[in-house]
Amino acid sequence: MKKLFSIASVFLLILVLAGCSELDLLQQDLDLQIATIEELEEEIATLTETVASSESEVSDLEETILSLQEQLSDLQDLVFDNVITFTLTDEYGLFTSKTIGYNDDYTGNLFDILNNNFTLEYSVTDYGNYITSIDHLNPKTGAFISFSKNGEASTVGVETSTFDDGDILSFEVMWWDMTQKAVDDAIQLFLLNQASDYVNTTTVDYNVISALYLLGIVDEFVTDSEVETLVNGLTITTVNDYFKAIIKLQSVGVNTDVLVTDLNTIVTVGAYGQTAYGLLALDSNSHTVDYSSFVTSALVDLETTSPYDLGLDAGGVSLLALSNYTDETGVSDLITEYATWISTSQLDSGGVITRDVTWGGTVYPGTENAASISQVVLGLVANGIDPVGTDYTIVDNNLITRLLEYQTATGSFDWAFGDEYSEDLLFSTPQAFLALVVYQTYANTYTAVNPFNFS
Repeated sequence: MKKLFSIASVFLLILVLAGCSELDLLQQDLDLQIATIEELEEEIATLTETVASSESEVSDLEETILSLQEQLSDLQDLVFDNVITFTLTDEYGLFTSKTIGYNDDYTGNLFDILNNNFTLEYSVTDYGNYITSIDHLNPKTGAFISFSKNGEASTVGVETSTFDDGDILSFEVMWWDMTQKAVDDAIQLFLLNQASDYVNTTTVDYNVISALYLLGIVDEFVTDSEVETLVNGLTITTVNDYFKAIIKLQSVGVNTDVLVTDLNTIVTVGAYGQTAYGLLALDSNSHTVDYSSFVTSALVDLETTSPYDLGLDAGGVSLLALSNYTDETGVSDLITEYATWISTSQLDSGGVITRDVTWGGTVYPGTENAASISQVVLGLVANGIDPVGTDYTIVDNNLITRLLEYQTATGSFDWAFGDEYSEDLLFSTPQAFLALVVYQTYANTYTAVNPFNFS
């Protein structure tokens, strides 16, 4: 459908003249043509989403729009001395255009026209105004808005660029950081092919809905009442059960005071991340429940069995929980111990490997896997530690580039290379998606990100 949007782009006219009745009549004709084009664009969009629609129907509408655009151009020539066209293309190919008329006595510059007719954000620098967003163009970290005139990249800024009748001024989001692009591509691939399997009216994965919350698009998949209904139908008995239920509800803004109160009556420290999950659930938002006694026992437990001792997975989750207590004595040391272990143990691939496990006299060797790397990334980022920084980069490889290598062509993630499975939908896939969204949020905000903090 992107191609059709490019063909059937939005044409809006900004009038800078007023006065005689002839111009009023021309204005009415222009408004009519614009309204007709917009209606036809909506019809094309509807048709392309309908399986039963024929190519001939869409083609006929496209021809009608092209004809109307020609008529619009003729009307513009009658009203203005000059007309220029602005085109906007975001990183996903969404294309819009706007034609703007001006007369020969216009004294402003191109930036003035842009600023007066678009939603613009910019910063003032010694080198002129640096544009950071235009309408739907909002480049992420690692991307920028390029500017070209009549198909040629401009060598000057918008403020000093010349413009003449018939010029086409184009703005397009382009990437310069290929790692950031790869992260965004991976997120979009998951959203396209996988997200609806994890968050819908019958099931909600807490990792995925937390990521959708960070992206601000939860409502595209599920409503707050649907999530509340699902959670109300669950049997909730363990600390982990409470954690998952609370996070799901917090992701859609549903009050969790009752669950927090109930959790506080049964929460205890425990193995396999239970201590951390209890803290994360109780810390997830502000409330009046006094859980200070559990905080005290949890911090003692995590000091006795440190994140380093717990290993990659439970240790990573523990770092998430400890990120809320960095002012407490000894907590920063626990975080540093774990982070240093990751840095010094990193493989040439950029990943990390779990410790060997002995069970029943048999030694099971550690693995380098997507689920564990994801938990490490979450723990580091929650404490403002950059997983692609120099301490976590070997040659050109880092924790994020390695995690990306586990993604499949359909947006899911494999657990480990060389095993009998091609993808791990239960653990690695939702965990890796959350880790990438958390990392992208961190890279774009320059602040630590704990996806389970909603206050």
